[in-house]
This record gives sequence, structure tokens and C-alpha cells, in this order.
Amino acid sequence: MPASQQFYFVLLQNTLPLDLAGPLQVLLEARRAGLSLDIHYVSAEDEQVMDGGLALHQLKPLPERLNTSDVIILPGCNHSFSSYDSAAGIRTQQWLKSQARYDPYILTICSGAVLAAKAGLMDHKACTTHFALIERFRQAFVTAKVSDNRIFVQDNKLFSSAGISSGIDMTLHFVSLQFGEQIAAQVAREMLVYFRRNGQDPQLSPWLRYRNHMHRALHQVQDQVCRQLNHPHSLQSLANQANLSVRQLTRVFKQNLGITPGEYVSGIKVAHAKALLSHSNLQIEAIADACGYSSARHFRRVWNQFESLSPSQYRQACQ
Repeated sequence: MPASQQFYFVLLQNTLPLDLAGPLQVLLEARRAGLSLDIHYVSAEDEQVMDGGLALHQLKPLPERLNTSDVIILPGCNHSFSSYDSAAGIRTQQWLKSQARYDPYILTICSGAVLAAKAGLMDHKACTTHFALIERFRQAFVTAKVSDNRIFVQDNKLFSSAGISSGIDMTLHFVSLQFGEQIAAQVAREMLVYFRRNGQDPQLSPWLRYRNHMHRALHQVQDQVCRQLNHPHSLQSLANQANLSVRQLTRVFKQNLGITPGEYVSGIKVAHAKALLSHSNLQIEAIADACGYSSARHFRRVWNQFESLSPSQYRQACQ
């Protein structure tokens, strides 16, 4: 059984409640979905008072040494520039500097980017923060490559989110990278989260792109498709799953997703095939079978509707 991944929420005075609670809920739902992860609440002091007056007690000390697979989460604080210059804030900055050599993942929420920048973690890194802090951030940390009008930004193992609720989007993105998009979609559905992106963000895969609706029957159909990737999934079988006629199913798909059931199934299967091409040595015929296609020829015909590269070329490009 693989070791649990360790997540450390680093807390200080005036921590914004949703900066902690939003990403935390994502991780809790991911753990309920079966992921092996441990969550820790750490601080330079054993007690802190959050913005709004909620007191936190019995916080664990900052760990002496992290591993490369560990994740540091830095929620933002109210009055961040002054809050991070407190005695506890300075000790936290020093701790972050000392841990940088071990190359953990860093996730900053909102003004948590200020704490990371004060520790030197944003130097020459692409990042973002709350829109109200962008200009001050640029002036204070001139080597940081700050983007505005972004929900979140990833630079290798550094992730930064723009504002309070965008920490949820970023943490879902992190979960999808670490544990798979199917898990992230399951978490998003449980939390009733709508994915938000702008033109500069990477395009969402079919696992996530078509979950921004509240139609229960459609979610049941999508869950069935994602659970049984090696099935052909006829229109009639999907309609039966939703207790709808084929005509009704097609209509509600178009109304809620903007695509047909067949287009959705093909998109999911191609996304699964891309993962297999990237992370396995399976032959094309075996991948076609794993995706529920009767032949490699049939698989290639569907693949070509979505991708410009052939499956073999795609595999080479991923290496």
C-alpha cells in the first residue's frame, strides 16, 4: 500500500477562514473518495486567532524536514504584509527558506503568496495573488513573474491562486494532477463546485469540463461511463441508466452540456487513451480494447476526431 501523501496547512494570526476551509474541504472529500493522504495544521505558535476571531489551539509545530512529495499550503491572511512581519511570521519565513532545499510542493491561497515571496519562494517564478494586492506585490517582489486576471498559476511545483475561493479551484487542479481527473471530478461534484477558467488557463479535459451542471440523471450517466471505460455504451444503455428515452437523453445532454451523449463518451474514452499512451507501454490494440472499441481501426477513427497527432505520435511527444 503506497505511503500517504502529507499536506501541511501553515497557519498564522488573521488567517482567512475560507482560505483554510476551501482547500481543506477538497482534501477531505478526496480522502473520503479513497485517497491516502494525511492533513496537518502547523504553526510557529501552538495557538492562533483567525480573521473573525476563531481561535485555533494545539497546532503542531513546523516540521523539521519535509520530503519532496509533501505539500505546504499557505492560506492568506488579512493585512498580509504586516501580519507576515510578526515574530511568528518571520519564523515561518525562515522555516520556508530552510525547507526549500527539500523541494516540497507549495500551494499559496490569495495573500499567502506574500508569505511565500517574503521567504524568497517566488523569485523568478510565475505566480498570482489577490487582485487588490497585485500592484503592491509587483513593487515589493520585483523578480516575481506576476500574472493578473488568472484564477491560479502553476510554475513547476509552485501553485498560487488569485483570491479566496479560487483556492478551491487550484486545489482541485492539484488533486487532478496528483491523483487523476476522475477523482477531482468526483470531489467537485460532491462539493457542487463549478470550474472556472479564463482564456489563458489550460483547457479542461472531458473528465471535468462537462460537470458544471446539477442534473442528477446526467451525473448518473457520466458516472457510469467513467466507471466502465472498457464498455461500448450504446445510446440505449445510457438512456436506460438515466431512466429516459434516447430522444430525451440527447435533448438534456445538449441543454446541459452542449454536446451529444456520443460526443461525451468519445471524449472520455480519448482522454483515457491519452493517459494510457502517456503512462503505459500497452500496444494500440490493447488500448483500443481498454477503451471499449471493437478494433484499433475504430479507435483511431474516433481518436482522429479529437487529436491532430496519431496515437503513436502522441506517445512519442509525451516521452
